[in-house]
Parts: sequence; C-alpha cells; structure tokens
Amino acid sequence: MLCPRDGTPLVSPDESEKSVFSRNGIFHCPSCAGLALNSQSASSEICSKKLKSLHVGFEDEGTPTEICCPFCQSGMKVRDFAFRKIDGSLTELIEIDGCPKCSSFWFDSGELQRLSPPNKESQGNPKSEAKALAVVFDLLFHLPYVLL
Repeated sequence: MLCPRDGTPLVSPDESEKSVFSRNGIFHCPSCAGLALNSQSASSEICSKKLKSLHVGFEDEGTPTEICCPFCQSGMKVRDFAFRKIDGSLTELIEIDGCPKCSSFWFDSGELQRLSPPNKESQGNPKSEAKALAVVFDLLFHLPYVLL
C-alpha cells in the first residue's frame, strides 16, 4: 500500500514496533507521518466498531478530495470531526479523509498534532511523530465523536 499524499510505501501494523499500531490496525507513512486505518485491520474491537460507525458519515456525506483510499483505491471524501472530552467540551476540529466504499480513513499528521502536546524530540522525525500521534489517536477513539 502507498501513502495517498506522497506515494511512499506504508509501514504495516505488523512491521511496527508499537502495540498501538498493531492493536488498531494503523499503517503509517515513514515520510509524512500520516496514518491509515481500516476497520478490518484493527484487532481491537473498540477501534473496529468506532471505524465502522465513522464510516457511515462518509457513505452519503462529505466533500470529495483528490486522494485515493490506500486500501481500495476509491476516491476519498473529507469531513470535519470533533471528539467530546471527558469534561464535555469538544476537541479542535479534525479533518478526516474517509473512503465512502470501505471503512478506511487517512489522518494527516498535522491534524492530530493540533491535539497532542508539543514534543521537540519528534518534530521533523516522521517515525517518532507517527508513534506519538498513534497514542493520541488511541486515546481519541475511547471518546464519543461529533460529525460537523
């Protein structure tokens, strides 16, 4: 599979050193630190169910985008999401690219970076950045989301 942004081969969850990648079926781009997810790839039932429910929001809604799904090559759509924090407030908006055909999603690294605390060690290092973002993603998927 190739990165939908820059064509770099994606690192599979099985090749990753982090359990958060394999548990959630996260493929990552070693070049741009983007994350690709698919509900069938997730070994975590929580993640799989969340991805399937997110997919419904892309079947009939969303704005077509120029990137293709790294799993099935269909044209993807983009939508804004927010996640409800434990205190009831919403996170910043996250733009998520989703495939209307299969339950796959692409997260650009910049989208999740806005939700994570700054980490000087990972800046400019896509491998470290992807690991930090996957942890943020893992936490987000335990929170309810809001389609906007």
